[in-house]
Amino acid sequence: MVSTFKKTITNLHEIARSLISLLDFTLWMIIDPSKFKKIKNEKIKNILVILINQEKGNVGGDFCTLGVLNFFTRKFPHINVSLLTDNLTANQIGKNSKIKIIKYENKNSLKKLREKDFQAGIFLNLGKLTPRNFFFIPYRISKSSNSIFSFLKIKNKFFITRKIYLPWGVHMVELRFKMLEALGFKFKNKKLIFENTKEETKKIDKFLKKEKIKKFIIIHPGGKYVAESYKAGKWPPHLWNLERYSKVSDHFIKKGYKILITGSKEESCLAKEIKKHSKNKEKILDICGKFSIRETGALLKKSKLLISTDTSIVHIAYQESINSKIVELMGPSIPEAVGAWPLNSPKHKILVDKGPYSRSMRKLPFKNNFNCLERITVKEVITSAEKLLKK
Repeated sequence: MVSTFKKTITNLHEIARSLISLLDFTLWMIIDPSKFKKIKNEKIKNILVILINQEKGNVGGDFCTLGVLNFFTRKFPHINVSLLTDNLTANQIGKNSKIKIIKYENKNSLKKLREKDFQAGIFLNLGKLTPRNFFFIPYRISKSSNSIFSFLKIKNKFFITRKIYLPWGVHMVELRFKMLEALGFKFKNKKLIFENTKEETKKIDKFLKKEKIKKFIIIHPGGKYVAESYKAGKWPPHLWNLERYSKVSDHFIKKGYKILITGSKEESCLAKEIKKHSKNKEKILDICGKFSIRETGALLKKSKLLISTDTSIVHIAYQESINSKIVELMGPSIPEAVGAWPLNSPKHKILVDKGPYSRSMRKLPFKNNFNCLERITVKEVITSAEKLLKK
């Protein structure tokens, strides 16, 4: 009975989000005269994408954005793309051969941008800025809000040339392509491209050679808030039982694979726990914090399989030039919105725990420390991984 009640609350939450998004889009249609401006696609030569993250950021979404933009610049090489972003995101993204990265410090950063000849701006995350701050850009593309807090910001309702209606549950990849399509660009195929430097690739090759690793599987047990919640004695909604990761590791070690556990330096505590319960500790390598996000991308290219919960590494693993086989474990996430893309790929298997908090998109622990991935079994993960490895 309690489970049914929680499910109902989650369903009502999804409906409310979609209604807020529809209302936000409708209000824009009614009150913003900017929508009448005709977009002359042939005149677009320079695009500015605004992605100013909050404190914790959104690494998966950021690299998803970068993957879409990398594909766009290759399909439309005559268009220059710049990315205005915060320092943390800029440093994580690193070097990029086609996209100019501009660091946002404060509103004074916009003065230099006014001197540039940008014809279009895409608002993925404005941070504390508003569309009015970019009035110097003729075409301004935004998305409808499904958050009541964002919806109530009236100043974000004006000066939008095109607003994308975003129902709750649209995939993050599709959203980014829709915003580019709003400018008149068309795509027969939609792909994401991950870019590595030669130095990053050499570093990974050197590491694998030194450790004598040829055939390996990557396990990524962490994600945003996971390590800090776990250390505090709370159960993170996105954490699968670490003893189960140990059993999965032991199974594939017997088949000749080495296991590499990735994550941030803080997530090493999860790797240690997995090794602790394993019968083959020497075959499991804790490389948490050893490589940057981009270097981890180069490592994924060499791996046979990725086993991970819904977190940033998944959105790197499915991009072109990496094309990893992925077993993704989901509890509170919405598969059609944030799952391994494309959702129908034969190289991906998404296992979903449809418990009471399924689709809640919860990141922080519940008061009752509910385990959102408890229903996903070791057997399911091993069977799914075996099938992918045989393809």
